Amino acid sequence: MDSYAILYEDEDILVANKLSPMPVQPEKSGDRSLQDALREDLADRAGLVAGGPLLEAAHRIDRRASGAVAFAKTHIALSTLEAAFRAKRVEKSYLACVEREPEPRIGRLEHNLAWDKRRNVVRALPAGSASGKGAVLEYELVGRSDRYFFVAVRLETGRHHQIRAQLAAIGCPIRGDLKYGARRSSPSGLIMLHARKIILDQPRTDERLEILAPFPEAEPLWAAYAEPEPS
Repeated sequence: MDSYAILYEDEDILVANKLSPMPVQPEKSGDRSLQDALREDLADRAGLVAGGPLLEAAHRIDRRASGAVAFAKTHIALSTLEAAFRAKRVEKSYLACVEREPEPRIGRLEHNLAWDKRRNVVRALPAGSASGKGAVLEYELVGRSDRYFFVAVRLETGRHHQIRAQLAAIGCPIRGDLKYGARRSSPSGLIMLHARKIILDQPRTDERLEILAPFPEAEPLWAAYAEPEPS
């Protein structure tokens, strides 16, 4: 199984499609990260024996999720991308395959999310609770297979495990996500949460880039999702 594919690259940024259950950046586990793998790729292409070029993730997705991740290749690009994320000028859309049809079919979820760092589990509490941080997302049912349902998600906030915890809180765990109530795991090690599209400004030219991340071939159920035709 390929661990990643490069979707877009110029002298300032790189956008990769994460295709395996690996962390975006180095973490305590010591497992090879997407950032490390891409940095090694860039070093090989540049003919560098030791060290490597600058490459830093501008944001993250969950270790067991897949999809588009943007990286900066210069310090200026990194600060520009980070500022764009803070100002919500970067648009990200996700697709989740869930085990139960959401009701209603279109909705907005508001919770407080409390993160248990020791267990790495997030609890979705009622909005306004004394503990946790506010989390908001919008979702829409956009397709179905024989037993599963495809839900498009747009985040208004970016919390740890947000989509996983909030969908599970309404009884719609993501396929393969045992931690949040799924019936069984996936042989690929991935959960069916995919960062499908990212739209951002090129940091130096301000050109608006729209980048679509193909689904991982390791999870054949994605083939049951029929992408809507552009209007």
